[in-house]
Parts: sequence; C-alpha cells; structure tokens
Amino acid sequence: PETLVASVPDKKSIAVIPFRNRSADEENAEFFSDGVHDELLTNLSRIEKLKVISRTSVMNYRDTTKNMKQIGEELGVAYILEGGVQRAGDRLRINVQLIDAKTDEHLWANIYDRQLTATNIFQIQSEIAIAIADALQASLLPIEQKRLETIPTENLAALEAYFLGKQALARRTGADLAEAINYFKKAIELDPGFVLAYVGHADSYALQVDNGNLNPKKAAELATPLID
Repeated sequence: PETLVASVPDKKSIAVIPFRNRSADEENAEFFSDGVHDELLTNLSRIEKLKVISRTSVMNYRDTTKNMKQIGEELGVAYILEGGVQRAGDRLRINVQLIDAKTDEHLWANIYDRQLTATNIFQIQSEIAIAIADALQASLLPIEQKRLETIPTENLAALEAYFLGKQALARRTGADLAEAINYFKKAIELDPGFVLAYVGHADSYALQVDNGNLNPKKAAELATPLID
C-alpha cells in the first residue's frame, strides 16, 4: 500500500502577505502600502537561500480573516510576514511581524518610525529583508548585501509615480497599462536615473503583447530603448 507523507515546508520559506494601509486620508491611498510591500517582496525573492511565495499568490490574502496556520498550510511555507504602512504628514511608520505559521508565534517584530523620504523607504525595506534573512538563518551573499543597500531613487515624487505605475501594471488591462506608462514616464521625468522606472515602462509594452494591444515587433521597438 502507498504511504502518505505529509508535506513539510522548507525551513527558509516565507510568504509576505499584503501590508495593511493604515493611512487615513486619500493622499496616502493603498497604492503606497502596496508599493512598499511589492518592493520588499522583490528584495526577499532575490535572496538565493530563501524560498519566497510570488506576489500573485499572496495578493489573494489581502484583508484575510484566515489565521496564520491556515495561510501557511495553503501556501506551503514555514513563515509569514505581515505588516502595515502609515503616512502622516512628513512621517512614515512601517510595522512588521515575522510569524511561525505552524505555531502562530512571533519570531521577530519591529516598528520603523522615520521621516518620509525615498531614501528612508528603501533603507527600511533593506533592514527588514536583512533581519528576516538573519532570523531564518539565510546568510547573504556579498552581491545580495550590496543589492539590498542600493537606493534606486532619492526623489519621493518619482517613487510615488513608480508605485502608482506598478499598481496599474498589476491590473493588466489595456487601459491600465496605458495608465502605467504615463506614471512611469512621469517617474523618469522626475528622476532620469531611476532605473526601475525604465524597467516598468518597458514591461508595460511587453504586457500589451500578451493582451493583444501591441504586436511583438512594435513592442520591441518601444521597449528596446528603455531597456538599453
């Protein structure tokens, strides 16, 4: 007879569920907390020794009422990171908790309360990623450490435009991709050295091939200069 073996999650596996937007006014809408979450997820996924669940999978758990154990079992991970983002005037507060999915116990938690600047946003994301890698005993390679310490832009308005572009990009419709292009163009105008904005802009054309709005040749013509 067959022997059924329970699936045991990788000890260095983690899911980062969508951060809660704790900002009160319309100016500090959900795009900002989504942007912080998305960039942190990207940082963690670049750490070779971590197994990180994709954005597509974790977005299903926005505002979930499921407990950590249930989420962990559904996603097949040992740990879950949850958090919240709040903007108030020129202040930024990000709180995060790393939870053992099996026991629902907090392994690590921190609150980052700083002035609202693009540099601080990237530094906080870097500090969180490094703390998680340390907690999960996933040693960083020198190139990973260097990448985490990189500040892509110091222009807050450019970063906000980029976050809005990424949010529109994720919706994938033709109208949303056109909107995303406008946001990425704005980010590039505000900071011509903001490499991620060029990447997002190029992605916007590539995705229009998938939904039939652009043929591959035209998309390549538009995207290649941005990639270069």
